[in-house]
Amino acid sequence: MHFVLLATHTPDTCPTANATTRDLLLKIAPDLPNLAQKAGVDIVAGPFVNREHTVVVVVRSDKAENVDRFLMEARFPQWNSVRVLPSLTMEEGLAEVQAQTPIF
Repeated sequence: MHFVLLATHTPDTCPTANATTRDLLLKIAPDLPNLAQKAGVDIVAGPFVNREHTVVVVVRSDKAENVDRFLMEARFPQWNSVRVLPSLTMEEGLAEVQAQTPIF
C-alpha cells in the first residue's frame, strides 16, 4: 500500500530558522533511506520540501505500523505535525471506481 506523508511545521521550528531543528535534520536526512529500509518502508518519492513549511513523502509498505516506525526513527513528529494518508495508485483507484455502483 502507498502512503502519502504530509509533515507540517511552524516557522519557528523550521530548520531554516531553528538551529536545533537544523542540526537534527542535517544529522538524520542522510540516513533516511536506511531508516526506511530498516522499518520495512520503501521511499517512492521525496522527501520534497517547500516554502509552505511542509514536507511531502510518498512511501510504500505492507503495514501502517512500519510507516509509523519509520516516522519515529526519522524523528519527524518531534518537529512536525504528520498526516499519513493511505493512498492508491491511479490504476488501483480507477479499478475501484469501475467496481462501484454510482449513487446518482
